[in-house]
Amino acid sequence: MNRFAPLALIFCLACELPPAADPEFSDAASFTFLQFDSEQPADLAFAMRALEQELYLAVDIDAEDAEDRALSPAALTDADLEALPDRPDRPAENLRSVTVIKPSAYATADHQGYILLDDQVPVEPSSPNHYDRSFEDGLDCWPTQGCDFLRTENLLTKENIAIGEITYTLFKDYRWIDLNLPDPSSVPEGETPVNEGDKRWGLAARSWTNEVAFNAAEDRSIQQSFSIEVWIPRDGAGYVRSSDDVNGDTLAGEQGTWTQDSDGAGALRMLTLWSENDIGSEVDEGFEVRLLRNGIDGIFDAQEEWMDAN
Repeated sequence: MNRFAPLALIFCLACELPPAADPEFSDAASFTFLQFDSEQPADLAFAMRALEQELYLAVDIDAEDAEDRALSPAALTDADLEALPDRPDRPAENLRSVTVIKPSAYATADHQGYILLDDQVPVEPSSPNHYDRSFEDGLDCWPTQGCDFLRTENLLTKENIAIGEITYTLFKDYRWIDLNLPDPSSVPEGETPVNEGDKRWGLAARSWTNEVAFNAAEDRSIQQSFSIEVWIPRDGAGYVRSSDDVNGDTLAGEQGTWTQDSDGAGALRMLTLWSENDIGSEVDEGFEVRLLRNGIDGIFDAQEEWMDAN
């Protein structure tokens, strides 16, 4: 038995799955994933604006506990993943999913500081000893928004009580996006959507693995992993709540009473992870999702602390 398994059995006693996401949120999250590489930036801008509204309606973004800021979005499909250059030969139906949402005190552009680190260990608590980032394209122009994309390849070792230690390669791309681009449907056919007013810069990132990765004993593995991440300004220029808007239901089965929208400060953050892991039959789904959820929230906290210090 894996030496971490007894701890996993202890922790899974208190595990609960996040509430299922409303269809609108699930559609917006997967649509953002699909539109990440679109040749028309307005497509991604449209997806992120829809996602922005659903995030504010879905959860209380200021809740202290990550469980209250988490959702279980719909799974991706094999068709959704066809656009990736390479991925493990695993069915998408095996993926488990979790979303965590959290506000940041820092503006979207401030977050590029840690994105540009060669050594990601300071901002990746799940990889406390090894996380090396190399820049494949865009390093000379992306930091100044001279180009849309920053493409990275990452060699890292993930460590936790479920998998032990697994070293693998993760591809992660970042993209600036002007959220004030017009809706594609409002632009005459054949014309390129153009924003002639003020820019509202958001940021999106998409990651994926291209092969199954095992621990040293080959009894635990990361089968496949995909994510979409967004940073959206809280500048009052995005989604603003109206009296007709209805919040999602809470774990208690009641409509939430939170009132937040884009009229705030800093940025709104979201990371949705779809993953398949072999962590042993003695670990239940609730424990695995809780581990993923708390891992994402820990990353948010570590990145915020890095910006505090730098």
